[in-house]
Amino acid sequence: MSQWIWMFGEFENYHSLLLHSSRQNYGYIEPVVWKQYACEPVVSFRKELITSGGEARIFARGDFTVTISRDPDKPWENQAFWGRNVIRLEPGKLTITVRVSNRQSFPCLYIEGAVETDGGWLCDDLTSNWKPVGTDAAFADPEHSPEVFPFDYEALEYVKREHANDGVLFDFGRETYGPVTVSGLSDSEAAVCCGESREEALDLEWSVIHFTRMPEQGKLALPPCAFRYIWVSSPEAEITAQYEYLPLARRGEFQCDDALINQVWETAAYTFHLNCREFFLDGIKRDHWVWSGDAYQCLFVNRYLFFDRAIEQRTLLALAGKRPFAQHINTIMDYTFLWFISLYEHYITFGDKDFLSRTAPQMEEIMGYCLSREDSDGFMRGHDGDWVFIDWADMDKTGALCGEQILWARALECYAYLKETLGEPVPELLNKARGLQVKIVEKYYDRDLGAFIDSWESGKKNITRHSNILAYLFLPCGRELKSAIYKKVILNDAVPQITTPYFKFYENQVHCMEGNTAMLDASIRDYYGAMLSLGATTFYEEFDTERTGPERFAMYGRPFEKSLCHAWSASPVYLLGAYRLGVRNTGIAYETFEVRPDLGGMKAVSGKVPVPGGCVSVEIDNEHVRVLSDIPGGVLFVDGREYALTAGAERVVVRDSLAAMPGGLDA
Repeated sequence: MSQWIWMFGEFENYHSLLLHSSRQNYGYIEPVVWKQYACEPVVSFRKELITSGGEARIFARGDFTVTISRDPDKPWENQAFWGRNVIRLEPGKLTITVRVSNRQSFPCLYIEGAVETDGGWLCDDLTSNWKPVGTDAAFADPEHSPEVFPFDYEALEYVKREHANDGVLFDFGRETYGPVTVSGLSDSEAAVCCGESREEALDLEWSVIHFTRMPEQGKLALPPCAFRYIWVSSPEAEITAQYEYLPLARRGEFQCDDALINQVWETAAYTFHLNCREFFLDGIKRDHWVWSGDAYQCLFVNRYLFFDRAIEQRTLLALAGKRPFAQHINTIMDYTFLWFISLYEHYITFGDKDFLSRTAPQMEEIMGYCLSREDSDGFMRGHDGDWVFIDWADMDKTGALCGEQILWARALECYAYLKETLGEPVPELLNKARGLQVKIVEKYYDRDLGAFIDSWESGKKNITRHSNILAYLFLPCGRELKSAIYKKVILNDAVPQITTPYFKFYENQVHCMEGNTAMLDASIRDYYGAMLSLGATTFYEEFDTERTGPERFAMYGRPFEKSLCHAWSASPVYLLGAYRLGVRNTGIAYETFEVRPDLGGMKAVSGKVPVPGGCVSVEIDNEHVRVLSDIPGGVLFVDGREYALTAGAERVVVRDSLAAMPGGLDA
């Protein structure tokens, strides 16, 4: 079957350009704040084949020329067809080359008939560097150009219409995203305000997404945007809207005897799906951009909900950009390091060596950039234009920040592993990673305090949870050191608390890895449950349980700047799948995996975790554990014992009565 083909990575670059040029802010488009990469304007596509002859129909996005060659030693016998959509081929062996020029989007090609375009073609940007094309099974129709991203649509109905502020307010019941058409307008200018909250929609000045436009024949057609509420300045207005979404099949499931935690899981799943679009977005209102740190956490949620390989690959390619790589991803030093770690996580989840191989040139380009900015002592310090982030927190960022060095060492380690996987070992970089890890402990671990400090250069010995959480997760710390970090920092209320869901993700990982899963239940009930009690239909970018009025929507000094639908707040899907159902990958693409179900404080837990080729179903209560896996390679751990799992055969284990008491199951 024919498919559209393009230069590998250009589909992602083009849609990244469109996405990052569409953020709506207070009635205007806000340009992205980091480097974007343009698409190649001219690309040649080529394939050698044997054909029985016949008619070939050509569809190209851009101007094109077709060349048919039968003898490379006789180029003067080549046939050329300029812009002809139908050509006739004689039987035999030939090489077909199609050169496409497109300066509006990106060159792409579709041929059907005597010749078909598919993943077997090569392409070149006129540098004589032929490589396999990019393609996607979703683009198998000549009328469906890859210039248009393939979203699905459903009609949306508002649940309430009321007059307010001399206009009319529509409530759609929960946060959503899509295009809107307003009708019933006069010929005068109309204002439309979209709001994640009622208060935002009623504030013409400070609603983040609003429009003031002249109707055409009494109507306004608005581009896709985020909203729950929409206010229109005309009291006679009516509205129609569509839900625009990526058609992902939900493969993960979770249920327990606690209705609140079930509601949290469902809301987190919906929050995450809204942010799964061309790529993993941070939020559907603000920023509506692709951030590497957010994307890293999305990999874990995706693993337990959709297990969709394509969106991960699109996101990784969009973040990686093109050569020459001249600025940290999102301008953030730690986000570049997290890109390498994300690529490693993607590979061990899906085992896609072909994608890894095709990404390798850009991976090498980005690593070269990083190495060029390393200081003589092997540490990474911010240069002009670099954002040394880690998290919104009061950290001592003097000189080389501890968290940055930990992520840099892990990025080196991941890069070395991936290169070895491709048969191109780089032992010098693996040794560099190991040496840096040792140096980090020497420079940043204060044995008297029993903790990692943020900076050894300032002399302040400032301790944050962030540096210690990253050390726990990404340094090869022994059991004794991890235990010290956990007791003296993570469980120490004197150390300032984490305030963002972004880093709560990492902190909850540490609690669960320490076997203290009771902290997970408390975090979910107190933090996410509090949002639900205030009427949230999706989970926020940040939430202070002490702020219950409209001020909870404020951020960055503006009243409604906070995103109320943020991907990094969907982590309960991952945490409950990994540490309640207990299914975790221990090999490459789940060739081996473990199942360590844990009730925590609940009486019954059940659900499904997607894996390559199916799912793993888990049920646990105080009396039994039942596990059914569609794939081999699993080991079930129950009450200190191990049980091999056989594909297609349910394993039922009767619990020990003592171990079945709350907190008695091994974590």
